[in-house]
Amino acid sequence: MKDTVLRALFMWLVLFIVLQPMMTYVDYLLDLQIKANTSYLAQKAATEGMVTASMRSEVVNNLKALGFTESSVEISSSTAALQDRGVRLDVYIRAPRISMFPYNFSGNAQSSYYYGHGSTMSEYLE
Repeated sequence: MKDTVLRALFMWLVLFIVLQPMMTYVDYLLDLQIKANTSYLAQKAATEGMVTASMRSEVVNNLKALGFTESSVEISSSTAALQDRGVRLDVYIRAPRISMFPYNFSGNAQSSYYYGHGSTMSEYLE
């Protein structure tokens, strides 16, 4: 009986050690997608002079496909008004980090959100 319990506990430890790098990689990929969508939104906003509602919905749909809920994704920009050419545009995306790690080996507290910040100059011409 003792051997069976030890094997069962050992198997969970092995499974945990095997899965931890994969979970870390998934977390990295989600962070990378937030940053890529922020950059994409900033590039599209440059030609329009501002972040439009259709651009926001496109990025939210991209993030919904990754498993984020529509209400949890926050998209903001430095301005809500149309900006002329040469004015800086900042775009921010914030989405909740999915808790995938049962134990934190580093001892540092992880952020509870994924952040993305993109900036570009407006290219809008009237």
